[in-house]
Amino acid sequence: MPTWHNRRGSTTRREPPRSLHRSNKLRSRTILAIVLGVGWGLASPQRVVAAGSLTIRAADESTGAAVATRLELYRGSAGGKPMPLRRTIPAGFGVVLDRRVEVSLAAGPYAFRMIRGPEYRVLSGSFTMEQTSLDESTFKLPRMVDMQAIGWTSGDCLVPATSADLPLRMASEDLHVAAVLGHADALPVPANRADEPLVFEPVWTTVRVTCDDGLAIYRTGAVKPDDEAGAGQLEAQRGSQLAAERLVNLDDGEHAAIENPFAWPVPVWLASGKIDGFFVLGDWLRLDRSTTKINDGRQPPGLASGEGRALGRAAERIYWKLLDAGFKIPPLAGSGDGGAGNPVGYNRLYVAEPISEYEVISPKAPTDFPVEAVPVDSELGWWSAAWAGRSIATNGPLLRPKLAGELPGHTFTAKRGEVLELAVELTLSVRDPVDYLEVVRNGEVHYSARLDEFALAGGKIPSLTIDESSWVVVRVVTLFEDHFRAAMSAPWYIEFDGRPRITRDAVEYFQAWQNDYEHRLKQQPPAVIKRHVPGVQAARQFWTARFEAAQGAEIQ
Repeated sequence: MPTWHNRRGSTTRREPPRSLHRSNKLRSRTILAIVLGVGWGLASPQRVVAAGSLTIRAADESTGAAVATRLELYRGSAGGKPMPLRRTIPAGFGVVLDRRVEVSLAAGPYAFRMIRGPEYRVLSGSFTMEQTSLDESTFKLPRMVDMQAIGWTSGDCLVPATSADLPLRMASEDLHVAAVLGHADALPVPANRADEPLVFEPVWTTVRVTCDDGLAIYRTGAVKPDDEAGAGQLEAQRGSQLAAERLVNLDDGEHAAIENPFAWPVPVWLASGKIDGFFVLGDWLRLDRSTTKINDGRQPPGLASGEGRALGRAAERIYWKLLDAGFKIPPLAGSGDGGAGNPVGYNRLYVAEPISEYEVISPKAPTDFPVEAVPVDSELGWWSAAWAGRSIATNGPLLRPKLAGELPGHTFTAKRGEVLELAVELTLSVRDPVDYLEVVRNGEVHYSARLDEFALAGGKIPSLTIDESSWVVVRVVTLFEDHFRAAMSAPWYIEFDGRPRITRDAVEYFQAWQNDYEHRLKQQPPAVIKRHVPGVQAARQFWTARFEAAQGAEIQ
């Protein structure tokens, strides 16, 4: 009989840990140990199994159903790049374990990790292959929280096309929506089990997205013209346009998002008034490498060179400046156009309400788009909620926040002289050690606490007292050091006398960015400069007017 040892390292509020159960069928002497939780350097006992063939199965602990998961297998101890395995498909970092996989391994020590998106605890352990034999083990993955069951459905807002089967990769990460950039013919799935169809719905991947120079264009309407040849010609024509020109000519049913928050033309894109989303988590946050500098954009002022979390914090600061400049643009999260080395959905967006309950986008939602009916069980419903800002962006922690009973994206209104008291409600599930939990208002911390302090306070957060136009976000930042691993809600907006918050400091920030961009453009050939002139001139006028609006707001 096997001897089991296990240990937990996850922290969850309002989702108490479930007991751990495992089943295994072994035909040789086995000593097995599993470390369950965050996997941040805990020592794990070893399992001794026979060299040769090892069959690994994965199942959901609570239901017992076989599930796909991502498997990282290492020779020796965990660290570096995971081993490739035959008869599997790559998962960006590691491989997909499609319910079961049979591996042939040489003698020696191995370590492994099983990860199924952020809603499951990480399962990790080690074993040693010895004399030839056949072994089989089933590992049951404990779910921390079922986000979709409580009204939050996950999506990756930009996934680079690869030949690896996307629906199976999505299933292995418990991801439900993906916008795919480009096209690649999928290779056959190894050992496809026609007699064991993988039940995983919804898997929506039909939204068309293009991305040029850091600007992503999403099309949820019908392709124009309808025939594929014409559509291809249209895409080729649009591909020759500058991003700023493309923004001016957006069709009905198209949405634009800033995929690269450091791109040089960001001030011009914002000034167009056509930006509907902003990536706060993207391809600068990757598991296969550490990114510490900007190669395709403007270096953020004050960026700490070589610090793993610096770029993530810089993208967050840019987003806050955007909010302080009077924009009501929701955050997005995804793999990004350079994120093929990431597991799909590592950076993801959760939108509020179960898909089955989508009916009509609320007129209260802070969006410039007309109110539209959304069919039940529709991908359009997910994206409509994303554009409306009823969302959480994360690559780890799982937030379910409300402000005064309202989901993120809501706009509160008041008149000058009134004072609003707004209470923050928060449910949080995490598996990484947390650095801090914060409520941020207008770029300043209203409330900050360690997780133990938050728990000792009974999960209570002091109410916000607001007497001027503001925005509020809730965020959780972990102690993960390789890069910025965090979660942030979309903003709530508070408008007094119908005016958003606009500050001179934020406007001057983007004016300085625009000046740097113009200086960079002057080094281009005259023909190139000529094409950029209309967009640059329009942006200059926009930011001048926005600065005057900020002055007027501060005088009042």
